[in-house]
Amino acid sequence: MHNQLDRLIWRRHRRLFLALGALALFANVVMVIIALSSRQTAGAHQLVGASIHHWATYKGDYFTAYSYWLIFVYWLAGLLLMNQDLKDNFNQFLFTSGFSRQRVYWTKLRQSLVVLLGISIVTIAVQYSLYWLMKPHGVSFTLAWPGLLTSWISGLAAATGLFAICWFAALIIGQTGALIVTVTGFTLSLMSVGAISQPILTNRPFSLSGSQLTWLVIGVWLIAAIILFVWGAVLYQHLSLEHNGEYLMVPQLKRPVYLVFVIYVTGIFSWGDTNWVADVVTFLITVIFGYAWLWRPRIGERLHQWRARHDG
Repeated sequence: MHNQLDRLIWRRHRRLFLALGALALFANVVMVIIALSSRQTAGAHQLVGASIHHWATYKGDYFTAYSYWLIFVYWLAGLLLMNQDLKDNFNQFLFTSGFSRQRVYWTKLRQSLVVLLGISIVTIAVQYSLYWLMKPHGVSFTLAWPGLLTSWISGLAAATGLFAICWFAALIIGQTGALIVTVTGFTLSLMSVGAISQPILTNRPFSLSGSQLTWLVIGVWLIAAIILFVWGAVLYQHLSLEHNGEYLMVPQLKRPVYLVFVIYVTGIFSWGDTNWVADVVTFLITVIFGYAWLWRPRIGERLHQWRARHDG
């Protein structure tokens, strides 16, 4: 029974996995070619800097130990996998075939993470091989385990965290356009959170070093991913077809999401701002926009109501 479920899910998603793998490989091959071309114009004698020997995430001018394209592939996979299955009623097909919701959820998640890990390994192997084979004569390509391991762990943690965010959002948001806008906006906002958090954590009273900050961020990503995966399993158990196609398919989350949205967005835009008038305006705009976004009637619904009133 378990193997049958694995085969069904694989046949459902194999084209998407192949497309994601092809995207990761193609993007990284192009980036290697661009990096080596820029190296030739700059006249550098080594592709990897000395900081590769440190226990810190490595990103140099010509070589990145863990490609940002792999993180994007994880982000895109989390967005598409759950959303497509909800839109095409593949989940309902599995449920009616006798599989429990919990088994479907965890099998799908396990298979997705294993395949994405495989894509990462193959892409990194191809990327590093191309650097070694294509490097010009007389140019060194020296790697070291401290920088590589830290970069791989950090990259995988960030990729898994972003996958979890998109996976969870696609589970509870029933409108594809709104899902893309929501996830993209939240992902971009995380850059602001990082910019705000870094000076706080590296100065007193915390005074974290660069290495300590890296491992703290890794831990935060992994803990957040575990929480979202487990929470998603709980919500997946109670998804109802009655709310399919609505912005939030779990109506009980509407008020908590609204509250978190108002606090989160107001905090980001007001941080470090001493102008209280601007802060109040930001708060009011956030309150109004959040309410309109979460409780707005759909355009089709409003048009139907308008026609019903006029026909009556």
